[in-house]
Amino acid sequence: MKKLISLSFLLVCILTHAFANNVTTSNVFLTGQNAASDFSLINYSITWENSWRTSTNENNYDGCWIFAKFRKVNSDNWQHATINYAAPGTAVACGHTQPAGSTIQTPADGKGIWMYRSANGQGTVNWANARIRWNYGVDGVLDNDSVEIRLFAVEMVYCPQSVFNLGSGGSETYHFRDGAVDTYFPITSENSIACGPNAGNLWTSSGGTYWFTGTLPAAYPKGYKAVWCMKYEVSQQQYVDFLNTIDYNKYVNKAPLNNYNIAGTHPNLTAANPERAMSYISCNDILSILDWSALRPFSELEYEKICRGGNQVPIANEYAWGNTTINDLASPTNQGTSTETWATGNCNFGTGTGSLPIRCGALATNATGRTASGATYYGVMEMSGNIWEWAVSAADVTGRAFDGSHGDGYLLSTGEHNMALWPSAVSGAGWSIRGGGYYNAGNISLFAISDRYYGSYSSLTKNAGNYGGRGCRTGE
Repeated sequence: MKKLISLSFLLVCILTHAFANNVTTSNVFLTGQNAASDFSLINYSITWENSWRTSTNENNYDGCWIFAKFRKVNSDNWQHATINYAAPGTAVACGHTQPAGSTIQTPADGKGIWMYRSANGQGTVNWANARIRWNYGVDGVLDNDSVEIRLFAVEMVYCPQSVFNLGSGGSETYHFRDGAVDTYFPITSENSIACGPNAGNLWTSSGGTYWFTGTLPAAYPKGYKAVWCMKYEVSQQQYVDFLNTIDYNKYVNKAPLNNYNIAGTHPNLTAANPERAMSYISCNDILSILDWSALRPFSELEYEKICRGGNQVPIANEYAWGNTTINDLASPTNQGTSTETWATGNCNFGTGTGSLPIRCGALATNATGRTASGATYYGVMEMSGNIWEWAVSAADVTGRAFDGSHGDGYLLSTGEHNMALWPSAVSGAGWSIRGGGYYNAGNISLFAISDRYYGSYSSLTKNAGNYGGRGCRTGE
């Protein structure tokens, strides 16, 4: 723990590492207090592997969603830090310091920042002494308050705005299709969509089993608009960081099962395998960590866009890497560690891994192609296999009411999310699961992008080892 005294403002800063394929923050401290305007600067250095930016083909890039939590000393109440925002094109600057080669962008709600490459390139990024402006006065902190602050970084992938196709014209269970003919359905905007068995309507291969007539509202995310998606599934370390930074009463409701492989007592829990994908996550668990992180769940339409990519002609029954080549993992090295790799295979069915999730990004290197690494069109990892992905269903009333709103960084006293139009924290309604998991070796069709066998599904209990997931944020 490091203490920095600036004027009468006592700032207690804790170095926080965020693990997901070796993204690490360091050198975290507060500086540059401006008592007149009630802000201070959060200084940090950051590095992560397998970064890229390209202006050809996918025309996208990766980056990190970075946010901060703080609490007043001797308080258990962790709060979400508000980062300064300035509208693009105005004369007012955000007040951030961007290391050479990087861009720092604040969303309008000030819940964090995106940090990414400012020019094309690939490989490891290593940026020192970045600074972001925290408007502590907005958050109720006084100039002479003592606070503890923690910084978190989550690797993300930017998926640009574009038209795309739902369904593949294949044989996937309950797949999306045109109402009149069994072919893929184009998404060309975020406008409302008429649903039913008529020509030009969105429908499914099963008729009404996982669908119904009516209208998919304009507010429900269709996947046309740009979105930042988590590059990896929630890791054990990320879930432990979440649990350690909520108060005990909230933690009790989110307490992990014994087979989470998490040790210690709250608020000093530790993960046995920090970079391994977190399993046994119920639909409410994923909503809680996304709300706390000021992210959101993605819709099942966005799931297909993130996998298939924009302006792509679908391949029947394709997996997340864009073809029908699928092989289970075999011959691991250092399984369960930060250097875990696999000699063969591109998808975790569970037979080769011993029915365990793999390290986040274990198949990705600078040398692996899309099929070998199991990457989506945009470079998101493990969207087919490993862990089931929770996605907001378009097949029931609760799911269709979802408006794409982002979490606000706060939870109810029960530890559940507080977002009015997110899937229900009471019944679990409004969900689907997509992409298959490591218990599904006997039915690899579940791993296909457009398979909707569980197009309407929920589980409030932590009763399946291959439940997990990730979230996203709408691009700005």
